[in-house]
Amino acid sequence: MLEGQVEVTKSMLADEIERVSTIRPAFVKPYGASNPDAPHRTWMAFFSEIPRTGFTVFDEYGVTRNFKKKQQIEFCKRCNGHHNIRTCSRAPSCGNCGSTMHSQDVCMAATKCRNCGGPHRSDSHRCLARPTRTSKPTKEQLKVYRKAGDREYQAVVRANAAEARALSAEQSDGVNETPNSSQISEINAEN
Repeated sequence: MLEGQVEVTKSMLADEIERVSTIRPAFVKPYGASNPDAPHRTWMAFFSEIPRTGFTVFDEYGVTRNFKKKQQIEFCKRCNGHHNIRTCSRAPSCGNCGSTMHSQDVCMAATKCRNCGGPHRSDSHRCLARPTRTSKPTKEQLKVYRKAGDREYQAVVRANAAEARALSAEQSDGVNETPNSSQISEINAEN
């Protein structure tokens, strides 16, 4: 007991839930990573049958609701699409550039998303065409996302090409600064 506060245990919580809802939970556990020094904790109770919602525990108002686990966003590692791998009949594709002609371990191409065409991997969280937990993009949205992703990819490709040209020009300027053999003979003749 800390300054008039009682620390709630699993058995105390299970007894109180049974008292107010008339159904004893099958299992009770703290929910998430709660700080032990925090004044309040979140608990999760599992029931074998559904209790009524809206009951209060220890005369504290709190939210009681049915818990639905968040649905995982499915990603197929075979074709790099957003669907269930068990139902995939598409050709395997490279995880780096999305090509079906080679595998990821031999890929030399620039990174390109197979879903939106952007300059990132297909499994990236930056992908515009990536579905959310609640919905997936419509065909019209996908069309817009692919145009935007392709523009972004082309901008990155142009920037990389310009950088490579600047680097090669810089290196070729350094080569031209050293005198060739005919220039060396002219310098020696003058001396």
